[in-house]
Amino acid sequence: MIGNRLLAYLAGTALAAIPAAALGQDTVRLGGVASMSGAGATVGNVARLGWQVAVEEINAAGGIGGKSVELVLGDSQTDPTHGVAEVRRLIGNEGVVALLGPITSQETIPITTVTTQANIAQISTAASPDLTPQAAPYHFSNSPTGLNQMIPAIRYAIDVLGVKKIAVISDNGGMSKGAVSEMTEYMTEQGAPPVIVQEFAFKSEDMTPQIFSMRNSGAEAVLLINSIGDDARKFLQNMDEIGWDVPVLGNLTTSNYAVGNARILGEEAFEDVYGVQFVGMTFCPGDAVGESPFAKYAALAAEKVPDLEKLGGAAALAPFYVEPWILKAAIEGAGTTEGKDVAAWIEANAATMPNVLGQLHADQTTHFLPSEKALAVVRSPHVHREDGLVERAQCP
Repeated sequence: MIGNRLLAYLAGTALAAIPAAALGQDTVRLGGVASMSGAGATVGNVARLGWQVAVEEINAAGGIGGKSVELVLGDSQTDPTHGVAEVRRLIGNEGVVALLGPITSQETIPITTVTTQANIAQISTAASPDLTPQAAPYHFSNSPTGLNQMIPAIRYAIDVLGVKKIAVISDNGGMSKGAVSEMTEYMTEQGAPPVIVQEFAFKSEDMTPQIFSMRNSGAEAVLLINSIGDDARKFLQNMDEIGWDVPVLGNLTTSNYAVGNARILGEEAFEDVYGVQFVGMTFCPGDAVGESPFAKYAALAAEKVPDLEKLGGAAALAPFYVEPWILKAAIEGAGTTEGKDVAAWIEANAATMPNVLGQLHADQTTHFLPSEKALAVVRSPHVHREDGLVERAQCP
């Protein structure tokens, strides 16, 4: 299990055991805030399950510094204002010492003000470029920025598919808006500026107007960047309904929810659909089956989570599953739960932390743990090998 690898690593560090005074309580209370209700409830439930699987495994392996871990949940209701109130409750009333989540950037950005004031370390999947170490010094993201997610897709579209007329469509969330601006600049530098940029509302009911506009622009491929699996499904459904058949290259959301979306839409909706995925969750022909850290985690998730495939498979839970493990490594490594010290430890040691996604990185200029080098384009993201891995579109 990935947990055993982490424990073996930490056992060799000087601060693997936390003095009792460092935590000040009998259990380590980790807060977890996500959209348990509201427009983002589907992914909020996935986050909860990913955290719970990790916490259960961490406790089975001895907890954090020998102390049992308790997960205390808060519901942001997909509302930044309510999310801030929930985090204040988790810190002030529930006594949590670190925070998991939330999921979207528009929720995370105001919440980092609370965690910074409270000197609380925070790990989320938010990917807005506004989440700099200067703005949120104790916050880290295990998602790449929107631009870094899409650089492999942009390069694949230009270099491999040979297209130059590329459309961009995104949701109206903070991560996506920031990504579109940076992507436009990057694509222009590569000699292939977007022929059209379209936007849809979070949890959209219909994207056909935007799709018709992209088709009329003469686009030969579409870059899709969004935050929730429901929107990826609606986009592919609407593409199929109007009969527009061009390559679609999606971000991590497209890949992580492809299994569940293909069950609803049918596999034909994923023809000529590519996604971006963490290298640790991919394989090339000839790679051993079941031997990678992600493959072992996927087997654990299948055992622990009922109807896992309906939720999008192990890939959907993975970004959330790694978050408690990151906090465990950092708290034990720093010997304290103080946000400032935990953040400094992550900056110095991120690259050495075993995890199911691939090699991480952090420093005083970026707290986005994966870079574009940790990502690869995958073909048929809805088709997983028996050990949960998806095939890379390009292999050595």
